[in-house]
Amino acid sequence: TPSLAAALIIEALELNPLESLEGMSKCYEGIVAAGSAILDLNLDVDTSKHDNASGSRTDPSRKNGNGNGNRRPTQKEILAAITPLLITTLEKDAGDAILALAKLRSLCGTKRYQRRFIQRIAPSLVRPPNASIWCLRHQNDMEPIFAAVELILSHASTSIFGTVMGTDWYERGRTLLADSQCAESLKAA
Repeated sequence: TPSLAAALIIEALELNPLESLEGMSKCYEGIVAAGSAILDLNLDVDTSKHDNASGSRTDPSRKNGNGNGNRRPTQKEILAAITPLLITTLEKDAGDAILALAKLRSLCGTKRYQRRFIQRIAPSLVRPPNASIWCLRHQNDMEPIFAAVELILSHASTSIFGTVMGTDWYERGRTLLADSQCAESLKAA
């Protein structure tokens, strides 16, 4: 059953005191930043719905809430930003574990149970580097972690860890990493 599988996964993710999956602690800052951007995006959408429902007009220059005209990234742009981080940082087994978690999440029948699955898995999956689970930093970052893990698991098999033009995600990540190292060495020369 999904609940038993989730309990076993949580226990397995907590075995290593430093990080849940190999490479996940290196992704912590990027995952939290992506989650914060998702929460800001959702807040803007909720605010504009409320403004439109109350009859007030939303100022078109107020695209990000601070009035300076800068726009917020879309969910697709956030996903495009987090994908290279994950595929270049995670080991193959860690990515395959995230794919398995995404499949397990899809077994949850309703959105409510999928959200509950995320709330149970996310704290153990994404932890700060060299810190204990549920430390103060981890507690403060929990809402962005929930949002980012939900995005990652909902797009894991298609956008992030899926195959693109016949190449595996791991091969794509190694190619991106090699290209970036080559570009850095060319800049240094």
